Amino acid sequence: MRVSSELPRTTTAIPGAGGPGSPLKTVHEMVAPELCGPVLDAGCGEGRLASVLAGRITWVGLDCSFTQLAANPFRPLVSGDMTSLPFRDVSFAEVTHLWCLYHLERPVAALTEAKRVLRPGGHYFACTAARDNDPEIMPEGYPPTSFDAEEAVSVVASVFEDVDAELWDGKYFPLSTHDEVRAYCRHNYIPSERAEQAEAPLWLTKHGVLVCARGP
Repeated sequence: MRVSSELPRTTTAIPGAGGPGSPLKTVHEMVAPELCGPVLDAGCGEGRLASVLAGRITWVGLDCSFTQLAANPFRPLVSGDMTSLPFRDVSFAEVTHLWCLYHLERPVAALTEAKRVLRPGGHYFACTAARDNDPEIMPEGYPPTSFDAEEAVSVVASVFEDVDAELWDGKYFPLSTHDEVRAYCRHNYIPSERAEQAEAPLWLTKHGVLVCARGP
């Protein structure tokens, strides 16, 4: 099947029709229609996926951050580790790792657990950004993480056999004013002088990938 935080270069906004002025979707909005549930939202954060699902299917959120869980209004929530899931084998129709695997030193451990709890033929989703994101303000690129778009497909394929991916690549993220540029730089740990050097309005070029895999 093909489907169209807090570290540097991450954003949940990706293209709708594509290009400046076109609608932006989030990865959560793209993945949600593909889910039939029950779905395990591993690394659920404050519940962005659950907010899009709006109770349509059975959703279970898991995160290791008590701060994120406290800010998440959706239920049920489980405090737990993505690399050691507190669930039985073949418990879920889908598992998602949206904007989270780069937090782990060994993402493969989380992928292995995701595969374990997936039902036969279930679907897995993960997404991440590339190291060459935001060239308008970070021309040298970002430092590598453990799960970048450049290697994400191969990392997922090391655990799942049936893997597909959709890349995004274009000027998708608008910053209208210098205050927005400054705020973006602060949030993404980009040196403040980059904000002062940038010309606003600014469309940032985004590179990333949404990976989908099928369980055994």
